[in-house]
Amino acid sequence: MRPLTLVAAILLSSLALMAALALAMTSGWLITRAWQAPPVLELSVAVTSVRALGISRAVFRYADRLYAHRVALNATTRLRAAIFSALITRQVDLGTRGRAHVRLVDDADKTTNLIVRTLIPCGVAALMSLVALVCAAALSWPAAVVMAAAFAVTGVAVPLLVARASRSSQAAATSNAFTEALDSTLHNRVEFAAAGRDELLRAAADSASRRDTAARISADIPLAVADALATAASGAAAVGVLACAVAFYDGNPMWMGTLVLLALSAFEAHATLPQAAQTWQEATGSIHSLAAVLAAPARPQPQQTPTDEVRARGLQTEFGDEEWDFDALPGQRVVIRGRSGAGKTMLLETIAGMREPVSGTVTRPASCVLSAEDAWVFSTSVRENLRVGAPSASEALMRETLDAVGFELGLDTLLADGAESLSSGQRRRLLLARALCTDAQVLLLDEPTEHIAAEDSARLLTMLLKQRLPGALASRTVIVVTHSPGPVGIEVFPRPTEDAAS
Repeated sequence: MRPLTLVAAILLSSLALMAALALAMTSGWLITRAWQAPPVLELSVAVTSVRALGISRAVFRYADRLYAHRVALNATTRLRAAIFSALITRQVDLGTRGRAHVRLVDDADKTTNLIVRTLIPCGVAALMSLVALVCAAALSWPAAVVMAAAFAVTGVAVPLLVARASRSSQAAATSNAFTEALDSTLHNRVEFAAAGRDELLRAAADSASRRDTAARISADIPLAVADALATAASGAAAVGVLACAVAFYDGNPMWMGTLVLLALSAFEAHATLPQAAQTWQEATGSIHSLAAVLAAPARPQPQQTPTDEVRARGLQTEFGDEEWDFDALPGQRVVIRGRSGAGKTMLLETIAGMREPVSGTVTRPASCVLSAEDAWVFSTSVRENLRVGAPSASEALMRETLDAVGFELGLDTLLADGAESLSSGQRRRLLLARALCTDAQVLLLDEPTEHIAAEDSARLLTMLLKQRLPGALASRTVIVVTHSPGPVGIEVFPRPTEDAAS
């Protein structure tokens, strides 16, 4: 994020509070002047100013919210792009799905929340404090000194107390633990239920939830104390300014009301500082975690000569005890069948470059796409889900591919709940169509026909292995992992001819 962008956000946010400050001062002058019952025309400018400032405050606040959140969302986009880039190019292991969710979502959000909840409020508080002190000093130096002392309490002492209390809080750690436990419960419930351990899984999530709730309640206590101290300090400042005005002020008495209302409204910018301090402390751990991800050593890139074939020699993956040896020439089709736990999915991830081989070697063309069994279906239209893999795919190409895989919903169909909007079979057909719409030279398909009726499953598998393909490229290398009936092991099919049956 550019410094000028942050400065612009601070200035825009300050305009709303400056309008509020000017509104309070003008109202104070108007009240004390109206008490003297002057001709109405003498008050017309002040009355109009009050109306204008009241409207402008709302307008500036709306513009401030739009701009500040735009800055934060842009920062989030860039940060997540950097994280995904690090996952590809650096030696990073996020571990479980829950821990990956914490890093990619929670930690990224907490880090960029600093812009809206910490950096901008602190900058606004500093600027508004200066403006308020200058205005107070122009009316009464003793009153300005009283306000400065109160600002030291609400703007420095109170946030420091909250930051110190939040530093010892376990709220961030327990929140991350609950996220991981909840993710494990949602994604592993079937396996645990089959093993008769689903109660254990729910108990772990419930325990994590209780610890998270207790930590959040504990973290809110410093905020409550801070609010009380800030309220007391601002109230004392108002009383002190009034006392100074009575004792030392010798100017026009109409400005006394302005001075008192200035003291009451000047502390609005400090109201968010305790929350800003807490947000900073909660985000510290997230910043360190993401910094470790972004600073991880680069993933070694083996020196490979350009190739148009997939070749595995003595390849062993991180999971499973199989040793893989096979060649897939351009346009050939390969099907891999084997027992569960043999490491077939890990093999595809290793070929795609997502995993490092334990031993052996693997080469592949640069243009290679993996369609994973758990690939994400986004909460948008069918068209946009296909364009995730092929942004430039034409409407005709997408319709042709969907028809070929037997997906009956139209391109404009909205998948409001993502994968939950589809049956398991429809989801597989959509993911297969997404892969076929790409122009990759090699397609790695993990269980593309799972959860599809036996007859349709056999038809799709025949299309993938023995016929010219629908989609962007009619001929390309395809490697399919499947549990469909057939010989166990690796079976290589020749490249389909031009007149292959369709």
